Amino acid sequence: MIDFGHMHRGAKSNRSLVFSTLVSGICVLATTLVVSASAYLFGPGKYCGVVVFDRWGTYYLVSGPYVNYVASNVKSELLPYKGKAIQVDASEVGPGGFWLSQPDPMIHKYKILGPAPEPKWITIDGLQLIAVTAFGRYTRPQFLIEIRNVGNSPVKVDRSKIGILLFKAEKSEVHFSDDDSWAYVSRTGIEDASYIGTAQTGEHKTSWGYIVDMTTRPAATLVIQPGQSVRTRIRFKIYAGQYQFMFAYGDGVSSEKTLVSNAISFDMGADGRAIRVKE
Repeated sequence: MIDFGHMHRGAKSNRSLVFSTLVSGICVLATTLVVSASAYLFGPGKYCGVVVFDRWGTYYLVSGPYVNYVASNVKSELLPYKGKAIQVDASEVGPGGFWLSQPDPMIHKYKILGPAPEPKWITIDGLQLIAVTAFGRYTRPQFLIEIRNVGNSPVKVDRSKIGILLFKAEKSEVHFSDDDSWAYVSRTGIEDASYIGTAQTGEHKTSWGYIVDMTTRPAATLVIQPGQSVRTRIRFKIYAGQYQFMFAYGDGVSSEKTLVSNAISFDMGADGRAIRVKE
């Protein structure tokens, strides 16, 4: 059995960093990918991402492991584009939520320009992302993330571009949306062996996160042949509530096309058991 209380000491990673921040009295610690500063600056301009709206109706443009929130009063225009990678010209952008003292963008005013441009440094044509539940005998939720090559040519895949996303129904103190959910886990992926977050209010401390099965984690770069696939298992430690899981593959620069998997909705009961929820 995996001991999440000690996994941060045993996890091995080439680029694992621990950060800390204090936001509204909440201290958050996380193990995450190293990201460039330029990938996170935002303001008016062009944004790309797959149109995702979660099970509670919050809208995002998902760009690799990153999310760009879309304000609730302007989100309806994106409804016909669900699941499609588009490009918008955002004329008004503000903070949508905070992660390590950095604000996730929230787009308040925009114009749809069309399909997102193809990525320059990675190949996504021919790839398909599939998320599969693997709860089995475990009470904690675990998933298989699968990348298939459904094309006719071999495709090189970069492990560091595989991002993990977990949305949660919650009114967070670090979330500026007037919707009822937020990106509980983002800006991280399977490049690191684990992700851990902790929060402390007074003397009460909680932790959450996931761990990557190192026996199934792929090499840093791999080539998937036509008709073949690669699977990786990840396991979460989270608390009672409503959740939705998916993963993405992309460069995460908010200016190129990204792929996202199907979404899996589930609830965590007070007894710590995960229950799949059908949409």
